Amino acid sequence: MIYDALIIGAGIGGLTTAALLAHDGYRVAVLEGHIEPGGCASSYRRTRPDGTSYVFDVGATLFGGFQLGGAHDWVARRLSLRFPVVPLEPAMQVWLPDRVVTRYGDPDAWREERMRAFPAQAVAAERFWQNQEAIAAIAWRFAARHPPMPLETTGDLLGLIPTLRPEMIGLLAHIERTVGHELRRYRLTDPALRAFIDAQLLISAQVPADECAWLFGSVALDLARQGVFYAEGGAWSIARTLADAFIRDGGELRYRTWVGQILVEGGCAVGVRLADGEELRARQIIAGQTVGDVARLLGEAAPHRLLHVMKTTPESWGAFTLYLGVDEPQIPTGIPAHHQVVRRYGEPLGEGNTAFISLHPAHDTSRAPAGQRAVTISTHTRVGPWWAARAAGQTAYRERKARWAEDLITAAERVLPGLRGHIRYQQAGTPVSFQRYTRRERGMVGGLGQRPTQSGFRSLGARAAGVPGLWLVGDSTFPGQSSAAVTQGAIRLYKTLRRG
Repeated sequence: MIYDALIIGAGIGGLTTAALLAHDGYRVAVLEGHIEPGGCASSYRRTRPDGTSYVFDVGATLFGGFQLGGAHDWVARRLSLRFPVVPLEPAMQVWLPDRVVTRYGDPDAWREERMRAFPAQAVAAERFWQNQEAIAAIAWRFAARHPPMPLETTGDLLGLIPTLRPEMIGLLAHIERTVGHELRRYRLTDPALRAFIDAQLLISAQVPADECAWLFGSVALDLARQGVFYAEGGAWSIARTLADAFIRDGGELRYRTWVGQILVEGGCAVGVRLADGEELRARQIIAGQTVGDVARLLGEAAPHRLLHVMKTTPESWGAFTLYLGVDEPQIPTGIPAHHQVVRRYGEPLGEGNTAFISLHPAHDTSRAPAGQRAVTISTHTRVGPWWAARAAGQTAYRERKARWAEDLITAAERVLPGLRGHIRYQQAGTPVSFQRYTRRERGMVGGLGQRPTQSGFRSLGARAAGVPGLWLVGDSTFPGQSSAAVTQGAIRLYKTLRRG
């Protein structure tokens, strides 16, 4: 039997593409190594000896794209499904060393808050924010038309033309610019404001202002205004909803199925060989992996173009994450579900100097035993030192984990004073852990940093592998990281395959 499409990995990108194709009558199989869908936007259950359990989100904890006209909303309407999500307002609080900034989605509340929080250059900063919001609005309208980006074929160029509008002409001058350029243009030097913007971009674009493409950055800084959502029951409920729709429409979803090789014959991808030796064939192969992982699955068939992309692309971040069960009374009533902590001004972000904290809402009693809450705390980290510690032996690796855990708990106590004495369960995840469970190269997560050389028209596209019949989807391809962006890329791939 030959499938119309084989999808490697049941992440959000792969599942969305698979569900859309199956809904249109294509014969599609999704091959997933684990027992749950979602990839890095999933959850896991940790059961204690007494039978009670916690549900922790693996990586992604904050979600967008479910608002009217958003990428997830488009998929929901197309597939006649409902995602179990609820909006969050405010989106988060950002804890700088000397102040707290509440990130509202409501435009008026956010305008008042930013002027209150950053009074030193409030007038100049307001001009920056208004320009950012105006550019983001144009970008959101462009994205809603599902442009074929990046341009990879003549057909993409022809498909792009109907999505263009006169309002976009003014964006051409910004293509090479960074957020840092814009901050300097408005002469914004306030260290607190700069740290706030850098921290927000770190979690939404993977790079600080001086490196972040301005067009992408304007959208990344706008996510709270578009709407932030909580997935009821944990992140995996989003993937489970997609998986249910996929199976409903005749799709085949195989768990505990690792792909060992992408088969290439006559220069074209024709199928996959599973870890147990079974071979499956399809007209189209769709890989929901990083570029490096796709190259590994291709082996000697990986084209020079793909290897060049791997060598010239800056390394992505990894994550160090704490998964905690915490006494519920220790969590102040009414605080937002998400918090970002910047511990020190003037130092690089990530590596414990920033921490992102997510608290499951009190109303969702499925996430922790009675009287407790599930809490995750994470920080960006370079993957190399973790692998070096692992190579040095279990003692060195465990000591590093213990030091970093204490560091993150200290950061979190800015939000949750006395947290250390109220932890009932604790587990840590490192890039080594992520590599083991996700099979992503060296445990890198979060997608590529959105620099001008890697963003927009210069992003990697679905054809980036350079092998006919092999398509990429996920956070390595346009438009980038986040479940909403990955879904946008999946919609683009679906439309391309439908045209083909």
